[in-house]
Amino acid sequence: MEIYKIIAVGLVSAVIVVYLKSVNSELSMLAAIAAGVVILIMSVSYVVDFIAVLSGFTEKTNIDGAVFGIVLKIIAISYFVEFSASLIEDFGLKNISDKVVFAGKLLILSVSFPIVKNLIEVIGSLL
Repeated sequence: MEIYKIIAVGLVSAVIVVYLKSVNSELSMLAAIAAGVVILIMSVSYVVDFIAVLSGFTEKTNIDGAVFGIVLKIIAISYFVEFSASLIEDFGLKNISDKVVFAGKLLILSVSFPIVKNLIEVIGSLL
């Protein structure tokens, strides 16, 4: 299974980063970034599979393609924000990490506004 490879890369990278911290802290940061990028690249195939399944659902249920696009944007934003915030926090910059998470939440709110607007209109028409 692919997950075992990802876990192995993560564990080996963690050992390398911990060792490099004692030898050269600058190299340990570069190794941590490289490990994160490698793990992210290894995970891309799962995202492609998810998009295909979600696309199939939208075709079967006749959901508007715009809604599908918005949902994909929200999911992508949340994962990228979480990944980048974790990376920033690994550098010891928790305050910047918190601000990235806050900005991501605001971005998700603004992207999801058309869906919320349509939902309010539907509820209003029912009343």
